[in-house]
Amino acid sequence: MASLDFETLHDVLEGWPLTPVPARGADGVFDRIRQILFQAQALGRPARFSDLMSLLRHALRRRTLQTGATARLRVPADGDWPSRDDWARFGVRAQSVAVARYLIEAVAWAPAWMDAEDTPLFEDAFAERDVRIDRRRAIDPFLAEASGFTTYMSAGQREAVRSAFLLPPGETLVVSLPTGSGKSFVVQAPVLTRGLEGPLTICVVPTTALALDQARQMESLLKDRHPRLEIPTLAWHAGLTDDERSAVKSAIRQGTQGILYSSPEGVTGALLPALYDAARDGLLAYLVIDEAHLVSQWGDGFRPAFQMLAGVRRGLLGACGAVPFKTVLMSATLAPDTVATFDTLFGPAETVQMVSSIHLRPEPQYWTHREDDEDAKAAKILEAVRHAPRPCILYVTKRDDARDWLTRLRRAGFARSECFHGETNDADRRRIVDQWARNSLDIIVATSAFGVGIDKRDVRTVIHATVPETLDRFYQEVGRGGRDGRASASLLIYSAVDREIADNLAAPSLISEELGFERWSAMSGSARALDLMGTLLEVNLSVVPPRLNRETDYNAAWNMRTLIMMARANMLELRSLPPETLARQEGEAEAAYGLRADLYWARYFTRAVVQVSEVTHRNRDAFDVRISAERERSFKAAEAGRGLLDRLLSGAAEVSDLLHELYTSHAPRRTVVVSRACGGCSVDRRRDGPNVRYAEPASFGIEGVEPCDTRLFQERFPHLDAAAPVLLPLPGTLEAAEVVAILADLVSTFGIREIAVPDAMRGLEGLTLLHRNARDGILFVQSTDEEVATGLTAYRVARASLLASGPVPEHLLLLERPLHVILVPPAVPDPHHPGRRLAETGTNVLSFDQFKAGARR
Repeated sequence: MASLDFETLHDVLEGWPLTPVPARGADGVFDRIRQILFQAQALGRPARFSDLMSLLRHALRRRTLQTGATARLRVPADGDWPSRDDWARFGVRAQSVAVARYLIEAVAWAPAWMDAEDTPLFEDAFAERDVRIDRRRAIDPFLAEASGFTTYMSAGQREAVRSAFLLPPGETLVVSLPTGSGKSFVVQAPVLTRGLEGPLTICVVPTTALALDQARQMESLLKDRHPRLEIPTLAWHAGLTDDERSAVKSAIRQGTQGILYSSPEGVTGALLPALYDAARDGLLAYLVIDEAHLVSQWGDGFRPAFQMLAGVRRGLLGACGAVPFKTVLMSATLAPDTVATFDTLFGPAETVQMVSSIHLRPEPQYWTHREDDEDAKAAKILEAVRHAPRPCILYVTKRDDARDWLTRLRRAGFARSECFHGETNDADRRRIVDQWARNSLDIIVATSAFGVGIDKRDVRTVIHATVPETLDRFYQEVGRGGRDGRASASLLIYSAVDREIADNLAAPSLISEELGFERWSAMSGSARALDLMGTLLEVNLSVVPPRLNRETDYNAAWNMRTLIMMARANMLELRSLPPETLARQEGEAEAAYGLRADLYWARYFTRAVVQVSEVTHRNRDAFDVRISAERERSFKAAEAGRGLLDRLLSGAAEVSDLLHELYTSHAPRRTVVVSRACGGCSVDRRRDGPNVRYAEPASFGIEGVEPCDTRLFQERFPHLDAAAPVLLPLPGTLEAAEVVAILADLVSTFGIREIAVPDAMRGLEGLTLLHRNARDGILFVQSTDEEVATGLTAYRVARASLLASGPVPEHLLLLERPLHVILVPPAVPDPHHPGRRLAETGTNVLSFDQFKAGARR
């Protein structure tokens, strides 16, 4: 049977209820309609009509806008089906055309309470206008073989992936790419290349839902490439059985887990003993923190486990042997203040490198409206929900508001809705995310706990019934829409009360100098010294300062805030204490403490280890000076953020101007250049229209890479300067296969990491298999044409460049590489001596015969 599309939908409704509903939908919208109609035929009538009316409005409006002709459908007009007035409330005009039949068409929504220039709403989102520019690049062949992908999504993704491979062990890589640009592949690529056998990639994600979602994607990639591979549990969460937990820990210790997704609480908790064992045995490859901007969060969303990751990382690095693991911090949006926090917590700064390729999202179109009457505000939001494209996310701030709005929506007939907030239990989270993925839900009412990193690509509408506390959070939440590159809609309806709540939430939850010193004095006074100098301290997070009277989780969180503030002020470094429990002892009594294992771990995780770097840390005046400066910096950043948010709400500034100001950084080694784009906002609608033709952002890889060993090349060709370009003239009689064989010798014998060729030669037979000659199977293939066009900064790795004809591009002679062999045809001219061949005048020339003798010795 055919899929449900517009034509078959017309037939099903025309012949209702006798015409069968197809078993699948042509796309997400028709799949949602199909589910409702299929259930309705089974029950004899649709259970509730609100969901169906909104979806039929979507299908009609989309068809009209995409074809340019008014789309219409015939629907029943008797029994329990909607009346003409019912349809009108959903922006659908109904006309009687036959006995018990309406002919319906959807009209553009132009509410009287919006300014005329801002209407109609949602049209481009309905039309699903494709606004993302295709910036794909050819993928490196070794990754094509490992993943099945043929392209990188952008040059930025390519440089981030390559940088993750080339990052020196023990260092930190910060990756900032736009939402929908494939950050997940930065994590997946090393595992797909290496397989599950070997050192572990531990990926920290904010939520169980995201851990499960990422694990599903990784499992699918692995199964596509290795159908018979037995894949272990890839997500650590509370729903695992005891046997599953034991199996994961055992696989980590044995080096057979490959990759594991976990919340920060899992990494700083039950997984830690296995991670320390893996570190000691050289079985940790990467520590990845996704949505890493949350590490610097101070407000209501402060999670001590996120901040403790910095100390756990230092502890694990201390436990490593000769080859420490790499750290990768990833986020779509990174304000300069957040990057400064990374330098402090995951540094030192000289070991932190950054890959940033940011363009603002062209998909969202923005509308804002202020309504101070709460009843009128609720009515307007409900009106927007009726008219909005599906699927839709309705964001609120408080958990109670989420529950209240879910109740309101269901009373209005929106049965295909759910709510998701910080107190949603794991089982419900998994169910909701699964239903959301299967198109069984049309509306999610959510706090900021929902949607981080979840790859639902066809979300068309994001409505805010609140004011997010920061412009960054607003942009993060709006970014849940339009991940497929098609236009999406953002509508923010707020009141003065909402603005006040946002201000309260945005105010940095920073400890005062006075209370900070009291908390530090209490912690350091009861601390246990772990070294002779007394600077490495184990502090008790549950200790209570004098003016308080009892231990609470709240008190422990504020103690952790105090340590983070001191770390940001460069007064100490966070570290971690290796667990004393070994694998064979887990689940048994801890003899050293006389406690059960669970009590031992409860006690262990009330401790933090710090390396004090400020000798005057117990001097009240010195403490106040350092902390007050850090507080002042944080308050200034918050004040600047409030100003940006006010300008957003007023509609007086173009949204891309605000976001450009928020994310641009000119700090040394932390430069972030933001390419502007805006799908449309109030300012755009009043002047020249939206700017969706964003320039391709600059994409640079890291400068510091793993060192290259050129000793063998220098030993075999002592007459050459390996630090300067080496010219290797090729005989004109060589066949393509012989040229590829020369490249293979360079890769296998001399450790060439990158092959550069003109675009016209990328199809050279055998080129895509050269990585099999590399010792670790990793070989990058670069376009010399792209280098000329974009001025790419090259990685300082051993490289071979292959020329087809004509002069040598000047940039090839200027590249700083530990080894750079340029294969040139015999007739290539010398740019400095017209009329003479480069092979005859060059001073760093390796003859073909010399190469053959040296390469195959």
